[in-house]
Amino acid sequence: MNETRNIIVGLDIGRTYSQICYFDRKEREPVSISVKAGSNLYEFATLLSKTPGKEIWHCGLEAEFHTAHEGDIPVHGILGICARETPVEIDGTSYLPEELMENYLSGCIELLGIGEPVRQIKGIMATVPILNAPLVRTLQKAGERLGFSREQFYIQDYAESFYYYAMNHRKENWNRRAGWFIFDVNQVSFAKLEIDTARRPMLAAVRYGETVMLPEDPEERDDAFHQLIADSCRNDAYTSIYMVGPGFDQSWAVRSVPYLCRNQRHVYYGNNLYVKGACFGAREKSGEDELKGFQYLSPMMIKSNVQMEMDVNGSVRNVAIVEAGKLWYEVYTSLELILDEKEELEFTVIPMEGGSRTRFVMKLPGLPKRPNKTSRLRLTVSYENEEQCVILAEDLGFGELFPSSRKVWTEKVSW
Repeated sequence: MNETRNIIVGLDIGRTYSQICYFDRKEREPVSISVKAGSNLYEFATLLSKTPGKEIWHCGLEAEFHTAHEGDIPVHGILGICARETPVEIDGTSYLPEELMENYLSGCIELLGIGEPVRQIKGIMATVPILNAPLVRTLQKAGERLGFSREQFYIQDYAESFYYYAMNHRKENWNRRAGWFIFDVNQVSFAKLEIDTARRPMLAAVRYGETVMLPEDPEERDDAFHQLIADSCRNDAYTSIYMVGPGFDQSWAVRSVPYLCRNQRHVYYGNNLYVKGACFGAREKSGEDELKGFQYLSPMMIKSNVQMEMDVNGSVRNVAIVEAGKLWYEVYTSLELILDEKEELEFTVIPMEGGSRTRFVMKLPGLPKRPNKTSRLRLTVSYENEEQCVILAEDLGFGELFPSSRKVWTEKVSW
């Protein structure tokens, strides 16, 4: 990799295997990193290991080697560990999930071969099969422990990675459906990317369909997949069909593949969709807007704008505190304000899909009595999930004249 500045990175952390890639600015494509020099081996085990009695950690191929030949202690199922937020004991020591994920991420990033990742990486996206709140928090903490800011380290699930890949892979996907068959050994699920071109911004959503079990017998397996294609695609116009995951093989898909290619559908199969989608997502969220004019509708998206009326340099304005359309775990607003003839905070909530505005007032009981405009607060707004907002206000006082009372008020609101 020749780039030494503004590097964009995609990292797919799967349950069994992981991959990493970077964005080649000349070719304008993500390029996968081989884990073994001179080979086309891009997948490595989602495995962490520890050298007994020492704080030495290995990941991927190195973890497999040291576990098999050097007596390392393996740490399997790191995604499951991180999704529980419960410390685990390894080699007689208790480790937080974010410590384990920090070591795993560090080992993955080493594959890029760059000297100063925090300084050289503009954006890195970690994608995982499914996100929940504990896993989000663990990944964010691990990124922070490595020194990455929230403006550098991003997280998304496989559905969002599919969106970014499909939208960047073929521009024809911008105004027609793209299909997605997800194989998992003896199971296959269908989903589709739909674009509402009548809206501004244009709205993109991944809709999940049916899941079926695939028999072991090749002919029966082919029949089951053929039926799922018929039930899922029908005669709808699909510009592209993507197939990912273990369990598909053209040797048994005798009837399925020709049927899948009907109506001029372009069919793609591979194992690098998620990692490349993560890379495209990192580029987008780093401010290099290629999909300006599109809004991805994630189930984890904030659906309301939140504003406060403030006097800014002598002019009364509605200041945005939360922007609708962001993922709940990307929202973190921190600002300082001075109360003007008020002992409470007032917020206006505006649904992005339209509807009436609502007003929310946060009381500040026990706020010290001071002259007007001498109560300074630090306001922090974040989310615990897509519906529950956490508002934290801290009394900062006002210089030496009015020391801070150290009072902190917290409110959890669903809107």
